Amino acid sequence: MNRATQFIIGLIAIVLALGAGFYGRNLYLKEVSTTQVPVPINPIPVYTILTADMFQLREMPRTMESLPYYQSVQELDGKISTIPLLAGLPIPQANAVPMTQFRLAEASFEVLSIPVEPVSAVGGQIRIGDRVNLYQVLPEKSDPAGGAIPSSSDQPGFKVELIAGSVLVVDVRNAQGVMAETSQKSEDNSALGGSPQTEQVQILTLAVSPESVQVILNAIASSQKQGGLLWTTLALP
Repeated sequence: MNRATQFIIGLIAIVLALGAGFYGRNLYLKEVSTTQVPVPINPIPVYTILTADMFQLREMPRTMESLPYYQSVQELDGKISTIPLLAGLPIPQANAVPMTQFRLAEASFEVLSIPVEPVSAVGGQIRIGDRVNLYQVLPEKSDPAGGAIPSSSDQPGFKVELIAGSVLVVDVRNAQGVMAETSQKSEDNSALGGSPQTEQVQILTLAVSPESVQVILNAIASSQKQGGLLWTTLALP
């Protein structure tokens, strides 16, 4: 066998080896073209501290590994959701952040907590994400200008004034400062055979524009010291 024949045989062997390697690579990529990423088992409300048992793994295209999504349940454990998380969908890293980076509202808003009474705050059933209107109710004698206040037939002698409109609720607590359980959670408990345990909201935390903070605080002081009332309603959608 001369050198030319040996060279041709060697070249054919190299081509065959490369072809087999390429085929094997394609077969391997076909088998592992997906990856598992964590997704919520059920919808998760905004501002929820995440735990591992809220998630399951789901097959997704392997390209997810190069995108800014959480890749493991361990990465999500202990973080807090910044928007409602939908069941079955991967979690963008911007939608669940460490507690140290968490702020209840955008930087252009002040975060303000106010005390409310259930009877004057939609029965204490306000939820995170609702928008509310705040009204101040003052006796006629509380008019700082000292003038007479026109009154309607159903509310004689009182002045009702809208002091803040369509304010976003970012947190709700009971009188002990513990997060109040929403009506939805109570319905879930009831469906599982438990008794409803809805707690009435008595502390509202709001995202308020800086110019409205003093007005709201003045209304709270008036309601506690001068006999006025602070009334909370759900804003129109």
